[in-house]
Parts: sequence; structure tokens; C-alpha cells
Amino acid sequence: PRSGPSGAASVRPTPGGRTRDPPWTPARRTAAAAARGSPQKAQRRTKTQMAPELNKPELKAKLRATRVAVEQLQHRVNDALERQKPSPLTREGAAAPAKLRKRRSLKGHFGKVVSVSWLPDSNRLATAAQDGNVIIWHAPSGRKAQLLPLKNQWAMFAACAQDSSRLCATGGLDNVCTVWTLPDGNEDAKTPRVLEGHKGHVAAASFLATNTLITVSGDSTAALWDLNRLPSSDIDQRAEVYAGHDECLSAVAKDPNSEKNFATGSADGSVMLWSLGSSDPSCVLRVHRADIKAGSRARHPDANGVAYQTDRTLGVATESFGSFLFDARTRTAVNKFGCEERDIGPKTSCAFSSSGRLLFVGTDDGVEVWDTLQGDANKPLQFLKPHGARVAALAVPASGQCVACASWDFEASVLSI
Repeated sequence: PRSGPSGAASVRPTPGGRTRDPPWTPARRTAAAAARGSPQKAQRRTKTQMAPELNKPELKAKLRATRVAVEQLQHRVNDALERQKPSPLTREGAAAPAKLRKRRSLKGHFGKVVSVSWLPDSNRLATAAQDGNVIIWHAPSGRKAQLLPLKNQWAMFAACAQDSSRLCATGGLDNVCTVWTLPDGNEDAKTPRVLEGHKGHVAAASFLATNTLITVSGDSTAALWDLNRLPSSDIDQRAEVYAGHDECLSAVAKDPNSEKNFATGSADGSVMLWSLGSSDPSCVLRVHRADIKAGSRARHPDANGVAYQTDRTLGVATESFGSFLFDARTRTAVNKFGCEERDIGPKTSCAFSSSGRLLFVGTDDGVEVWDTLQGDANKPLQFLKPHGARVAALAVPASGQCVACASWDFEASVLSI
């Protein structure tokens, strides 16, 4: 073909006015041949051409160095992301949200489960229900280990000693407290001891030391029992009586740092701190003196649950005023949880985490988790509904790894992270 001034092939017009395609050049022929080949063949040709290059030792060394550099960069990025994560205390002073979940369901009772108590090994727990039975559970597996049949169907509590004595105290509407020695291994259960002296129902109990028991009753008194020196009289076997509340008692808690101090909660809205050997309380904390929102419609100040955070600070769960953190040194509430009128509801029990940072509160429809360092909180860190009815009792084992719940839906459960 003819070439123009620039050396390029000229394009001649056809008689119809259309232009002809430029002539085939070697480059166009190569491109067309490649286009006619399938992609698989082209890919195989490419791999075949690259294969000799991949076998070179210097290229393999470069690949290894590149992989090492990428891994180092990933580690640096992960470290930077960890440093940017929020600490347990956020800017507002609240703890990171708790993530408790229901890990075990303990099914076997045929009545309302009203109490739960851990054994000192933190693997077994005792539940008391209004079917007249106390069941000892193996918490990790959720299986029943032992069954204690009660003479009275209307049980109200089961409290286990936190030492090697294997003692478990139960009581209820029959006005007596029964102390069991849990069988060890294959041995038979021993005959329980029956403690008589209260003139009303026995609502709760706590072991202060080996063979030393405190009970609280509907007769507005607390009683000390020395199991090593029980009187021969069958009428009143109490070693000491502590009277000071105006109405029936509903809760008792042992001072974690002393075997002589304990606290009691009453339906009169007061919490009293006692010491063995003294007939008068060392401190009186009254719920109605707490900083409650003016105009609240609450009418029931009952202290349903009491738990020690330290030897001078206590958590209190009330019937209508929410939950409080009391300081015995100032004799007033230093923190309140859920005290807005819209949040007021029955609080049945309370328990602290092993560090004392978190407060677990049982309610009519679930479990609240509060941060005690967050002042006047109106919203819990977490709210769980592990049961379909009222959560009557809570307990944290000595290991602090979980929380046990007793509910009116005939079940108990174990919550953990």
C-alpha cells in the first residue's frame, strides 16, 4: 500500500463512501491469534512462562522476606488497635458492659425455688424449694448430687457453711432451723439437728464460723446458735437473742472480714449491724433516710436483701426504693441504683462480685448488673432474663467465677461470662 507523508499506510475510500480497514500488520496478526485462543490456554501459557522464574532461589527468598514483613505489619496494627480499646473505666466512669450469659439450667424441683447457696469448693450449690426438698447440684455438669427431704414443705432458705464442716442449715414456716451434715462420698446422711426457739418463721441464716449460726425470724429477732453447746431444753436453744427491729426480719449477711460481725435487714426499712456479745446494734441504716426522689409513690421500704461489699459498705435491695450502697461510717447511702420512679420495682436480693465492683440485684423479671463506681446510675450495665418468673435469690461463689440464681419458675441457673 501507498504511504502518506508521515509514512503511515493510507486509507482509500470505497465507491460507497466507506473506508477500508488498514492492512494486516504483524502486530495485528499476533493480537488476533491471541484473541482466538481460549483464556485457559493463555493462562496455561502464562504459567508455563512464569514457572522458571518461580524456581529461582532469589525469588523464593524475596517471597519469604515479604511474608515476614506482612506478619510484622499485622502485629503492629493489632497492637495499635489494642491500645486504642477503651479501658474498663470509660470517660463517664462506667465499667465496660458486662456480658453474662446463662450457662446452666438446674431443673428438678417441683415448687418455687426460694434460695441458693454455694458450698466452699465453688463447684456445688444447694437450692431450697417449696416442694419440701433441698437439692445439692454439681454446677459444672448441672447434675444432681444429693437430695435432702425436709419435714416442712414451705422452706424459705438453705445456707451452707463456708468451711470443711459440710453443714447446711434450712428453715421455713415451721419456726425451726434444721442443720444437716452433708454426706461425704458414699456415707449415709446423718440425722439433722433441729434448733427451736423462734416464735415466727425462720427467714434466713448464715454461718459465722464453724458450728456458729445466725438466724433471722418473723418474730423481729435474730438468734445465735452454738452447735457445740446446745442447751438440753427443747423449748429455747438460742445462745443469744438480738432484738431491735420493729418488724419481721428478712435477710442476714456475714461480715467477710470478721467471725463476730453480721448485718440484718427488716421489713421496717432498716439494716442493723451487730457484734457478738453486744445486745445493741453497732450501727443502724435506714432506707427512708436515703436520698430518694421527692414525690415517689413507693410505700414499702422492706430490706429484702443485704450483702457486704467491704467491712464498712453494704448493698441493700429494697421492695420499692431500688437498691443502695450504704456506708456504715456515715450511716447513709453513698450510691443509689435505679431510684427513678419509673424504675422502682421489687428488688428481691443482692450479691457482689468477688472484687466488689459489680452489684447483682434480683428483680421480679430478671437480674440487674450495676457498677458501684458509677454514681446515681439509672440504667444497669446489663439486664438479664434467665427465668420466666421472679428471681428470688442470688449467690456468688468464693471463686467469683459465676452467679447462681433461684427463681419461682421451679428452676435455678448459673450465669457466667
